[in-house]
Amino acid sequence: MKSIRNHLTLALLFAISFTSSLALVLQTYEYRNSFSVLDKLKMEKEELYFKSSILIEEVEYYKNHISLREAALNSLGMRLPVDKERVVLTKGGNS
Repeated sequence: MKSIRNHLTLALLFAISFTSSLALVLQTYEYRNSFSVLDKLKMEKEELYFKSSILIEEVEYYKNHISLREAALNSLGMRLPVDKERVVLTKGGNS
């Protein structure tokens, strides 16, 4: 009776140890997988931040051009030349 109880106790301890080890391995795998996904997301965030900065600069560049055009047309009274007023200069060797 005592040896059966010892064998059952030993089997139970082995099962608990095996289950605990398996849970630890699964937890480590999940942690590493999550860390990998997190690292990819951080890299994607940096790339998107860089692209966002470029887009913001482009928007400001075009806003400056639009505001310059509006100031030239409205405040300074400038206008686009008509075809008769346009002069085309070409670079040539015979002048």
